[in-house]
Amino acid sequence: MFSRAAAPYWIMFAIALGIRIVHQLLVSRADSMYGFLLQGGDNYTYDRWANEIAQQFWLGWDRIPFFHGPLYPYFLSLIYLRFGHHHDPAAWTQRLLGAVSVVLIFYLARRIFGKKAGWFAGLAAAFCPLSLFYEGELLVETLLVFLHLSTLCLFLEAAARKTWKWWICCGFMMGLCCVCRPNVILLVPFAACWMGAAAGGSWKKRGLAALVFAMMATVVIAPVTALNYSETGRFMPVTYSGSYNLYIGNAPDAIGVFFTPPSMKVIREAEQKEDVDIPWRAYLLKEWRKDPTLLPRKLWLKTKLFWQSGELPCDVNFYVRREFSPLYASPFRWAFLAPLGLVGLALAFFRNPPRQLTDARILLAAYLLLYAFSVILVFVPGRLRMPALAVLIIFAGYALATVVEGMLQSIKSRGVSPLLYPSAIVLVLWGALGFALRSPDDAMLIRWNDYFNMGSACEIQGDFAEALRHYEKARARAPELESLQEVCDNLRERMDKMKDIGKRGT
Repeated sequence: MFSRAAAPYWIMFAIALGIRIVHQLLVSRADSMYGFLLQGGDNYTYDRWANEIAQQFWLGWDRIPFFHGPLYPYFLSLIYLRFGHHHDPAAWTQRLLGAVSVVLIFYLARRIFGKKAGWFAGLAAAFCPLSLFYEGELLVETLLVFLHLSTLCLFLEAAARKTWKWWICCGFMMGLCCVCRPNVILLVPFAACWMGAAAGGSWKKRGLAALVFAMMATVVIAPVTALNYSETGRFMPVTYSGSYNLYIGNAPDAIGVFFTPPSMKVIREAEQKEDVDIPWRAYLLKEWRKDPTLLPRKLWLKTKLFWQSGELPCDVNFYVRREFSPLYASPFRWAFLAPLGLVGLALAFFRNPPRQLTDARILLAAYLLLYAFSVILVFVPGRLRMPALAVLIIFAGYALATVVEGMLQSIKSRGVSPLLYPSAIVLVLWGALGFALRSPDDAMLIRWNDYFNMGSACEIQGDFAEALRHYEKARARAPELESLQEVCDNLRERMDKMKDIGKRGT
């Protein structure tokens, strides 16, 4: 554990943790929305749910069938159970988990693409501002990224060891990923096939390896499925929100992000039922029969939203809080890493094509594309891209290593090295792809309610001048909303009265 071979991993862990300590100290003092939970948001739901579990240590039958994957609330409840219902311990725990995830990215890139790629990928992950941002929020992303990376590490180890205990461990970890966020279930068939191929030997051994993996994943998911069935009498593997989310993302009036379509409100009024009892899938199929091009059009819209450079908000907004930490100015965001990662992926396959299905590059590429599809199938908030970003960072590390290696070889040889050509191609493609994927505007990236929420947090904390500044920005974003003007006017009157009282007191 503390051998010389382990030293690079401890160094990377120390770098990642040091960055997170500095960042946590900064945002906990400066960010008005630090620990501020908006009623109705996922973070608010997770917080209340985890607190219920910590206080009573029960399932909370009013939450069954599950709308969200239940793993994260139980993870959060363990922190509350030990440290009390406070935001700081949860944030610090997630910072620690984030630092471990950086080491896992470092390990994967180093093992698959070499030492240089490992260092580039590890440092990019350590300084990634999106990771730093979501680690401070009560959201599932930090835990989910850790679980996905752990699963990939286990896959590689299982392919090397070829023993049953490793297939069982892989299935167990994949099951946890599914219970954390159920869209991951789409990856299970591919993972089982890859397990079978990696097992080697006879077809019987391969089939048994795939079966053991799939059965272990099923065993982990089964208790959640059983609870859902006991309450509703219907088969719901993890949550009942699957068809609900499909409708939000693929309805005729869907816009590709988490936004309730007007048609959904009409259906609710007509059905007069709870969302769990409304046949959203039937309504969606009806619309698809009317317009066979509807699904392809919506999938194409969400594909563009998934790969565009901006961070689409959901519950929390990265952009309105960038001023609270200089580490948010780090360039290692999606806009930088995703195009470079895609170029690195293409380079990894074209320079040395894989000769067998069990090649780790195939595993990473398929995992990335299938996970991306599982998100695109519903809707695309930026934070759902985080597991994909983790894989892209690995390929980006390889691309950067190729560029640097080509340049160093040219300097040493004092001429044009053969390695300089791939380096030049990487830089050109990276620039072209980055330009093609840039967000057309910031209308969907910063909404009026993002500024309004920040203003509300400032007002609650007594920082009225800052609250007014954000309310004014909200009003500028949505000038048609007269209520925002009223909010600004009321706050100004309140501030004027406080000034008058202060003058009289002196």
